[in-house]
Amino acid sequence: MKPKTKLAIACTAAVFAGIACNLSLKTVHYDIESEKITAPVKIAFLSDVHNSFYGKGQSELITEIGNYGADIVLFGGDLFDEHNGEENSWALVDALAGVYPCFYTIGNHEMKTKKTLFYKDEMAKHGVTVLENEVSVIEINGQKICICGTENRWNADGVSVPDGVFSIDLHHYPEDFSVLSEKDFDLILAGHAHGGQWRIPYLINGVFAPDEGFFPEYAGGYYRKNGTEMIVSRGLYRNLSCLFIPRIFNRPELVFITLT
Repeated sequence: MKPKTKLAIACTAAVFAGIACNLSLKTVHYDIESEKITAPVKIAFLSDVHNSFYGKGQSELITEIGNYGADIVLFGGDLFDEHNGEENSWALVDALAGVYPCFYTIGNHEMKTKKTLFYKDEMAKHGVTVLENEVSVIEINGQKICICGTENRWNADGVSVPDGVFSIDLHHYPEDFSVLSEKDFDLILAGHAHGGQWRIPYLINGVFAPDEGFFPEYAGGYYRKNGTEMIVSRGLYRNLSCLFIPRIFNRPELVFITLT
């Protein structure tokens, strides 16, 4: 093979790898319409951070949330985990909790740390509302919003949603959608799947997700069933060390949702 041909192949491969393994932050916007909402409410949804680094003081995330003009911040689990430390996630909480109403429910990796009580207590001390299979009704822009947090599918049976109030359930596991769509929630926000880790744009939404296996049904994006809507974040975890399975055509995403 001629040297020029080898160089061309190498350059093409490098460009392809750079695009496929791009870990730059992506923002994704959804509009959710409901007759229960009469004025817009803007939500920033962060899932599966896993202590990932987004600039000094998590400035990338903070700036995007500020530019969006979020009214509320929701943490959908796996903010912390058993492998990657905590300093970046705490910096994120410190920056957001004093500015926005913040709500948090745990994910599977917080449970694996065996420090769930610690995280819940510390998040509460930082001014974050911790939802342990319960409901919190708040008013934003003149709108009553019911924020729920269910730690697993069985706990959803004990959560009662007020009539006529738009309800959001923070539930880390998207594979539970069939069960949760039979409840009274208007919108479910989930993560966990990491976008199926590997994707082929326009062909395969995700290759593998925990608890869903290969070609997961709920890898990431928007879903609807039984009148209930669900948004699955592809998560904010970005593994720069390549010690674990890399993300391919699957940029980490920060989800913005406007209720109208």
